[in-house]
Amino acid sequence: MRYGKIRIEDGNLIFLRHMIQNNLPCRDIVWAYIHREGENAEAAVKQMISNYLVIITRRKKRYRFEMTEHEAQDCLRLLKILNPDMATGFPRGGRLPLLNLPNTRDLGALATKDGRHIIPRRLFRSGNLYHASLQDQNLLLEDYRLKTVIDLRDQTEKKEKPDAVMKGVEYYHIPMIDEETVADMPESTLGILQGSTRLRQILEYDGDIEALIGKQYENFVKDQYSVKQCARFMDVLFHHDNGAVLWHCSLGKDRVGVMTALLLCVLGVHRDEIREDFMRSNICLAGELDYMLRYLEANKLDSIDNVNKVSALFKVKEEYLDRLFAAIYAEYGKVERFLRRGLYLNPKTVSDMQNKYLI
Repeated sequence: MRYGKIRIEDGNLIFLRHMIQNNLPCRDIVWAYIHREGENAEAAVKQMISNYLVIITRRKKRYRFEMTEHEAQDCLRLLKILNPDMATGFPRGGRLPLLNLPNTRDLGALATKDGRHIIPRRLFRSGNLYHASLQDQNLLLEDYRLKTVIDLRDQTEKKEKPDAVMKGVEYYHIPMIDEETVADMPESTLGILQGSTRLRQILEYDGDIEALIGKQYENFVKDQYSVKQCARFMDVLFHHDNGAVLWHCSLGKDRVGVMTALLLCVLGVHRDEIREDFMRSNICLAGELDYMLRYLEANKLDSIDNVNKVSALFKVKEEYLDRLFAAIYAEYGKVERFLRRGLYLNPKTVSDMQNKYLI
């Protein structure tokens, strides 16, 4: 089959480079996506749109082939048939198309400071998997090749809303908060710290929920139990080999937000990209928050105080991330020292992590 100036025959992608024919085995392609260049609505002169099929190999070579969009789509479909393990598309931290998991996102295509990208379909952040439909589970297993799940919730949350168990997936339980420590706290405070959406506890809490959440971001760095759990999380990712790994808490915004921000630091992602990914939870959880606010209204519980309390549970603020990094600087001086001393990630380990998940 011919697509633009390339053709696919006998499982090989064939093309000319410097007048020499190249035969690239399709099984050696790690990632392929369509890149568009051209039309800019703000430009004085509009250009024609050019479509390129970008191919990235296991040896980290990158090729661009110009072709029509129809040719590129057809070529991608055939390549995916010949190499089911190949990642496609350019998610850039976007949501997975799942029915019941609104805050499950692929960190793929996020750019690093040195110009590399996270390989798509390898690193997923999420809320709990309790409501995952059979269709969602099949998509995660078959299309995204999910192999590992890391649950950051404590035992109480895990028992109340257990993960959907998927065949062939390895599960790790790495609670971010010490259950012995929170056991002595008032019930309502415990529910907030657990990310619980039990409405009674939220509405009865008479403190500042946002202040409580912000303080917990600092504790993730200051509390030695939480730091040790962060190190365990990184160790699982370091030893993960094939397929995708997914980590989750209750809503996928706070504990997952912290772990993801630290992981993106390890991978060398720019702080602006980390912040953008962190804040994206507000968009993904907007529907869940709207449902809760309509529930309050229907039950005549929609006072300003109650609305603010519930909203705080479904939103993140840039201030939370700032407090996390401020705590790192206060305790360790700089992020690199925290990675090395707190998470036991020496420069070689960081380099190996980057080589594993970046291209």
